[in-house]
Amino acid sequence: MTATATGRLTYLRLYAGTIEKGDTVWDATAGRAERVGRILRVRADRHDRLDRASAGDIVAVVGLKSARAGSTLCAPDAPLVLEPPGVAEPVVSVAVEALKGTDTGRLASALARLTEEDPSLVVRTDPETGQTVLSGMGELHLEVAVEKIRRDHGLGVTVGRPRVSHREAVGRGVSGFVFRHVKQDGGAGQFAHVVLDVEALDPPESGFEFRSTVVGGRVPQEYVRAVEAGCRDALEEGPLGGHPVTGLRVTLTDGSTHVKDSSDTAFRTAGRFGLRAALRACAMVLLEPVAEVTVTAPEDAVGGVLGDLAARRGRVTGSVTRAGSTVVTATVPLAELFGYATRLRSRTRGRGTFTARPTGYAPAPSPAPAR
Repeated sequence: MTATATGRLTYLRLYAGTIEKGDTVWDATAGRAERVGRILRVRADRHDRLDRASAGDIVAVVGLKSARAGSTLCAPDAPLVLEPPGVAEPVVSVAVEALKGTDTGRLASALARLTEEDPSLVVRTDPETGQTVLSGMGELHLEVAVEKIRRDHGLGVTVGRPRVSHREAVGRGVSGFVFRHVKQDGGAGQFAHVVLDVEALDPPESGFEFRSTVVGGRVPQEYVRAVEAGCRDALEEGPLGGHPVTGLRVTLTDGSTHVKDSSDTAFRTAGRFGLRAALRACAMVLLEPVAEVTVTAPEDAVGGVLGDLAARRGRVTGSVTRAGSTVVTATVPLAELFGYATRLRSRTRGRGTFTARPTGYAPAPSPAPAR
């Protein structure tokens, strides 16, 4: 989606049927009706008006208000929701700030428009510094986004140094971690007793898994669901003072209830604070994002390219020679790729190119001990 002199454009791909100018369509994702004002075929900066579009066409339409990237539009009498495209988690962040204090509101609007057009961009406010942080899939991705703010919105912005988004995973878990939530303040009390096993999932970026092995009805099923919700609350609250935790399996193995004071709320609270306490008892591993890098360079420059990748903690996974050029593939920590384009041009006298694709997370090296 984008906005032009012709109005807000929404780009569509038609999978079946036809749409005509003036048609009413049903946005199955948002649950509301929309009217197609105009249909345009976009060729660079040319917009050719169409009366209709058919299956297989990719067109832009004017008039849709609620549609977002990934929305499914269909006939009102035949509702259908297609699976939206997956959006990868951003791995690089920069702080952005308007050059003029009076432009802060315009910058917020521009960032909101950017994230609407590109769901892989995320905007948040750093709770410690109050800075606006823009996160995306890589250094180039963020450079393009910032340039769009400058060019399309006429805003002057300053941009901080890029930073990668680290994660934490469980290195050594805990078994039989006991947590009791007991509260008595004169009114109805709260009681929840849970016993948790916490362990790592493989691969480490595989998210969160909850299960229960409680037997004998010691924790009723409705309270088991409350414990899971509490664990998810704990993870969504953010890091425990470090980085967000991923690759985690929590097993509820035992617990007990009180005939009067146990409730969904009590067990949800126990799950939330119990998991946070259990994680503090675990040995945690810091994870950093890594990327698969493919470098194409002349044969006489391959030695310098390999040495530079090694200096960036890269692990070469393949090398193929084709018609005087060598294609090298390697896994490199994303933090080591900042400024790599300039360095590669220098190493290859402007003849080298590369692509990088985030592939997940890997353990980060331990910091050197203070002397």
